[in-house]
Amino acid sequence: MRIRYWTGLGSLMLSLGMAACSDGTADETFPPTDYSYLPQIHLNVASIDVQDEAPAAPDSLSAKAPIAPDQALKNMAGQRLVASGTSGKADFIIKQAYLNRAGDNAVTGAMDVQLNVSDASNQHTGFVHARITRKLDAGDRDPTSRRELYTLTNQMMQDMNVELEFQIRKKLLSWMTDAAGTPIVNGGVQQQTLGVPGAEPAAAPTTPALAAPDTVSPAPPKTATPVATSNAPDAIFPTGAETDTAATPTTVQRSPQPGTLQLPSTGSSATH
Repeated sequence: MRIRYWTGLGSLMLSLGMAACSDGTADETFPPTDYSYLPQIHLNVASIDVQDEAPAAPDSLSAKAPIAPDQALKNMAGQRLVASGTSGKADFIIKQAYLNRAGDNAVTGAMDVQLNVSDASNQHTGFVHARITRKLDAGDRDPTSRRELYTLTNQMMQDMNVELEFQIRKKLLSWMTDAAGTPIVNGGVQQQTLGVPGAEPAAAPTTPALAAPDTVSPAPPKTATPVATSNAPDAIFPTGAETDTAATPTTVQRSPQPGTLQLPSTGSSATH
């Protein structure tokens, strides 16, 4: 009887050990999700309320995951969304968050959130909607193990962090502030000159061609000054200089005809 007892106990422990090995994470601990390393998103509201409205899913694997998807979303909202205003409020609403099995070796999940903002008179003035889905193929591992569910949840949260911030900056930029509560629209990129809407962007500056200023008239082209002519006979060439028409344009001077030169009178003297 004693032998049978120990044999039965050994079989039970062996079966439990095999189950733990198949899961691979029976005694494994997982760190909580942390998003404090990401930049905070400051909103011009006095408070931010986180609401979990995700419907219950009986066949969901969320309860088995080390960190349920909706809890991961709550952690993200508490660490990244900051109320930096003096009035108004924001509501972070979890619409959907689940993990489900997808076939024999895969799991899938989805997250759907909405962020509403209201002014001081509680008038709803804007919202953003962010939804992501993700599928994990576990291969030859158990897709429903805690480790695989934890991995899928983290992958989904990476996608959600990117998508939510993108939607906020796209649609709720006027509600964003810096850490001191100063609206972002009054500084940074919003102060750059953007030009007229619909106009073509200005072309890149090019090196201008060298040109004379418009206010300075260009100098007139130089022309040869014509030699003034006179009808009076030349003292040396009274009949005019003979030219060689077949020669080059250069004027060829020839000696005057005999009897043209006159000697000075005897009454005049030359100084040497």
